[in-house]
Amino acid sequence: MAVGFGSYEIARSGLYASERGLFVTGHNISNANTPGYVRQQAMITTAPYFTLQNKYGMQQVGLGADIEQIRQIRHAFLDSIYRQENTLLGYWETRNKTFQDVQAILGEPLGTGLQSIMNQFWDAWQELSKEPDSLTVRALVLQRGEALVNHINHLGAQLDKLQDDLNSEIRVRIDEINQLTSQIAELNLLIMKNEATGDSANDYRDQRNLLIDRLTKLIDVDIIENQYGSMTITVGGHFLVINDKSTNLYAGHTEKSGIFYVPMLEGTEIEVPIKNGILKGLLESRGLAVETGNTNNIVSVLKNQLNTLVQTLVNEVNSLHRSGKTLDNPPQDGEDFFTLISPIHPYEMGNIRLNPIFSEPNGLNYIVASKDGAPGISDLA
Repeated sequence: MAVGFGSYEIARSGLYASERGLFVTGHNISNANTPGYVRQQAMITTAPYFTLQNKYGMQQVGLGADIEQIRQIRHAFLDSIYRQENTLLGYWETRNKTFQDVQAILGEPLGTGLQSIMNQFWDAWQELSKEPDSLTVRALVLQRGEALVNHINHLGAQLDKLQDDLNSEIRVRIDEINQLTSQIAELNLLIMKNEATGDSANDYRDQRNLLIDRLTKLIDVDIIENQYGSMTITVGGHFLVINDKSTNLYAGHTEKSGIFYVPMLEGTEIEVPIKNGILKGLLESRGLAVETGNTNNIVSVLKNQLNTLVQTLVNEVNSLHRSGKTLDNPPQDGEDFFTLISPIHPYEMGNIRLNPIFSEPNGLNYIVASKDGAPGISDLA
């Protein structure tokens, strides 16, 4: 009778294994739209044999089926490749967005940018060369000069704001990194606790992998999983996560970064090197307060180049304007066409204006068109 009842156990084990398989299938269907969820599979294996002795000798009797494990359908190697590419994606997406913002600010090549304003300014001088005594044309030169100054200063203000916005976003991303590493450390503990008792922690692993995927898009990290299921995460040789402990970053300042933020290790004054990801893209997009010539930097390099253009334009125009005579009787020496808003700073975007002398009575006469101020002569214009 014992053997007969044992056959019922074999049938029961098969039903039980199939039932567990249905549970797993239902779990997969229910989480089909859950972010980060990975499909699971019930691995069915034969149950241990039972050995019995009878008059025929030792015999093994099968005890049916059993669930060996509930495994995830994912591959560690593919995860690693995906995360490497994910880091690159975050870096290039960030730089691309910054270039789009810069393009919108510059207004090129839509005909609304600095090039168009400068062409109108030169055209006004060309018209003055044709009618050097015309007050109407001189007013046009003054109007176009004012438009040029306003555009240059507005351009500088927009680039400064973009740089400040990128600097603020760096701090936000550092805070996000800290939240992710803290949650990963908590999940490390839950996974170790569950798997130490032989249970499956697949859902916790899904949650952790989703967080790691986001983390790898933010920064380049090295990830190692130990035999207990815990993950150790480092960046630039510094530990961010060890088992259930996490170390935060903070947005600090260095002598090189000046007023701008850089990622630093909590409790230290050590700058953490970031080589890739969204955070690296933000750091390069913003650049430094004092540009050191890193051609990968976007906004700070662009500001330097535009300021060089502004300084060259101002110096050349002023030099010519000082070399001539006004339309007054008798003619007076010409003065600078452009002047500084703040004398403690050089000519640059945000620090340029037209000479206030043009706002005085008969101010149009102070616009220089010739070297000697003689009527009808326009050699300088």
